[in-house]
Amino acid sequence: MSLRIGVDVGGTFTKAVAFDTSAGAVTARSVVATTHDHPDGVAAGVVEAVAGVAERVGPGEVGLVTHSTTQAVNALLEGDVGTVGVIALGRSAELRKVARRTRLGDVRLAPGHSLATVQEVLDVTGGLDAAAASAAIDRVKASGAVAVCVAEAFAPDDDSRERAVADLAAAAGLPACTSSELTGVYGLELRTVTAALNASIVPIAVRTAGVVEEGVARVGVTAPVMVMRGDGGATDLAGFRRAPARTLYSGPAASVAGALRFASVADGVVVEVGGTSTNVAAVRSGRPELSYVRVASHATALRAIDVRVVGVAGGSMLRVRRRRVYGVGPRSAHIAGLPYSCFAEGGASALAGAEAVEIAPRPGDPADYLVVEASGRRYALTNTCAANLLGIVEPGDYAAGSRDAARAAFEAAGRHLRLRADEVARRMLEASGRAVGELVSEVAHDHSLARPTLLAVGGGAGGLGRHVAALLGLDCVVPDGAEVISSIGDALSLVRAERERSTESAAPADFDALVAEVEQEAVASGASPASLEVRVDYVADRKVLRAVAQGSVGLESGARPGREALDREALEAVLESHRAGPPEPVGAYWVAPGRPEADGRVVVLDRFGDLVLDVHGEHLAPDPAAVSDAVARHTRQRGPMAVAPSVWVLSGTRLTEAAGDDLAAAAVAIARSATERTGSSAAVVVGRE
Repeated sequence: MSLRIGVDVGGTFTKAVAFDTSAGAVTARSVVATTHDHPDGVAAGVVEAVAGVAERVGPGEVGLVTHSTTQAVNALLEGDVGTVGVIALGRSAELRKVARRTRLGDVRLAPGHSLATVQEVLDVTGGLDAAAASAAIDRVKASGAVAVCVAEAFAPDDDSRERAVADLAAAAGLPACTSSELTGVYGLELRTVTAALNASIVPIAVRTAGVVEEGVARVGVTAPVMVMRGDGGATDLAGFRRAPARTLYSGPAASVAGALRFASVADGVVVEVGGTSTNVAAVRSGRPELSYVRVASHATALRAIDVRVVGVAGGSMLRVRRRRVYGVGPRSAHIAGLPYSCFAEGGASALAGAEAVEIAPRPGDPADYLVVEASGRRYALTNTCAANLLGIVEPGDYAAGSRDAARAAFEAAGRHLRLRADEVARRMLEASGRAVGELVSEVAHDHSLARPTLLAVGGGAGGLGRHVAALLGLDCVVPDGAEVISSIGDALSLVRAERERSTESAAPADFDALVAEVEQEAVASGASPASLEVRVDYVADRKVLRAVAQGSVGLESGARPGREALDREALEAVLESHRAGPPEPVGAYWVAPGRPEADGRVVVLDRFGDLVLDVHGEHLAPDPAAVSDAVARHTRQRGPMAVAPSVWVLSGTRLTEAAGDDLAAAAVAIARSATERTGSSAAVVVGRE
């Protein structure tokens, strides 16, 4: 079964595709209006879209279903959450401090919306008193709590009491989560806020998972169902039920994942041009950039793709004041219920004799949106229409419409504004391009991207996306299937698990324990153990180890659907694009030096040809003296400070960044530990990204 269904839940439409991983192509599509007002929420649209695709390809041919979701973020933004009971655990000497740091009160979510919490504090100096814990759970339940989070100082070192209280809460009928299952970092306040936010949306996730699971089965699809996470990976429904907060921003994550499947770009900015809004995210060294999620003013321990959003997109409508172009959006033609003028049925003839009129598209909107009216029907003037008129859209683009129809509409607008048709379109795109372009420049600056490639995806990619790239002087790539790239990203998703843990020593045993933990989580979320690759980084300024495991869904074949390991010839072709030389195999990786014109570079690819590292440095065996000398060579003096390079160890399927005061000794210890554990050789890369 090589067919995988991916479903993206957008603000306006829910789009599903069937992707044949053998052929590498979309074989069926289904588009339904996003079911915001349905009793089952947007989950009903997911089921309907899956049913539409399954009917075309045959339910029995489907090997996997993965969908993104807006449930988590919408619940927080709209305040659609119940009261959360916070059960804090502490010992007598620190009980007052624990109580203060876990007293959340009303957690602000968005303007006018907050999460109510009620707190109970348990003294566990002599161990956990189950009866006292059950009584505390009963009290928060009586106070209106619909879910519970449990938080204890230093729980990352021992989470047994947190888990015991969570089990008691579940037995009492309250969904529960612990602070340490979401992150292994110290910081009681941070873990408590993160757990409370997660707990608040667990009831919604449970309902959503049930609706999707039952609905997919009802249409005859027996394949596993996965949910896209905000970090670009996927999890099974059990993982979604436990930690729905990890799915925040899963839609934008799917678009980035899809774009990277079809465009080999080292440094880039993904610009997803939808109908109502545009998402912008950075790609650096072939990987999407992630950041910690913030909810209102609250930092969390959750990481997701660093996405920025602007309320201007392909369907955004023209606004005028005093017969001058005033701006664009935020109202879109989709929400206004109006067709794009460039997509008018009948083309330019449908707009014969059109006149411009200023309207309020929806109740409460200002009456300064300019539309055209012909034969009793109104049409929107959108960015996509303007791009068609100005010849920005290319044949084959999803945004390609009738240029003549667009001209007829803008000529009517021009008569109203006393301007030429193309001047109205130019001013419209200038305003929109400036808004999106500023965001692209901001993202590029924040992630140190000197000259990124602009990856334009979404329905409006060929119009507004190309225009922004030209405005900024950037190369532009519009991949095939750009309009459903998020759905494709869902369909081709990989299981991803990430864990962070505070550490002082960063000894090899710490690395091995964290890797084992993240591998176990990935397998529990549906990954095939044989497909896992693990990267471990040390975040020095926070003294945190971060491990990321990624692998394919464990289907019957046990292989990564649609992706086969590349042979040497294919890898050399990939390395050519990175200006790197002949590859040398090291475990599951390939290491290659940069070409002479890129002196001092080392490029590391995984077995599928994806870029893992691109550094200025050197590659060597884990010999103590050689590694020590390399670290010394790449250490830079910044005033009175010596800035050490990064040191990575390649072994098997693991890429581990060494940490500690003596990087060479740490790297050699990690390499020896890996060799003893697996019997395979290891290598070291020293340098700077």
